[in-house]
Amino acid sequence: MRESKKKYLVEYNKYKDIQLALNEIYVKKARSSEKVMITEIDEVANVARVKNLRTGALQTKTLHWCRKNLELLSS
Repeated sequence: MRESKKKYLVEYNKYKDIQLALNEIYVKKARSSEKVMITEIDEVANVARVKNLRTGALQTKTLHWCRKNLELLSS
């Protein structure tokens, strides 16, 4: 197995158990002022629709990206 594949698997296993919830407000870890909401989760395709609450823009992100880069906003 290539080194890059090994690194990806280690990272994937690190985040795979993080649960994502619909219609909850998340913040981006890299930019905590940016709030987003997951509006749709497709487990089969491993993607989620993420809505930026400031701009209203909808993006499709992989579930791995969401688990790695988003954290639930504490109330």
